[in-house]
Amino acid sequence: MNPNMYLLIFKNPSETQIQKIKNVFSDFDWNQGFAVEEVVVNDIVNNNLLIQFVSFKDFFVQDESSSKITIFPINVEAVLTGKGQFFGTLNDIDLEIAKLDTYFAYLGEATEGRNQINEVIFKIEYGKYSKLNPTDINLENLIN
Repeated sequence: MNPNMYLLIFKNPSETQIQKIKNVFSDFDWNQGFAVEEVVVNDIVNNNLLIQFVSFKDFFVQDESSSKITIFPINVEAVLTGKGQFFGTLNDIDLEIAKLDTYFAYLGEATEGRNQINEVIFKIEYGKYSKLNPTDINLENLIN
């Protein structure tokens, strides 16, 4: 099993929001959460907070029959969208964070070079039970 590359994008957060987001991310970086093997990027790029990380945890799966990449509901709910999980916690600690345009992306296997065909980006809809909504936004357009 190869590790996967993931990316969290928070559009135009304030300094206070950046610290809150980074603190919550570090609370979820252990094995039962994101299972982070390595943080590749944890910085501001073009006024966006980017947190790119490597994990062996599967948040997305490839449908064998269509080769389409979709969410892996068990891990997504258990770590990202379920009550009290990552996005719900961000929503609870700062309602202004929930107003930020936020995205979670699968960038493919970490052992491969970048292949845009394998990239899937979801826009976050914050709430007690947050949702991941598929988008067709290009990653470069999103962070510029």
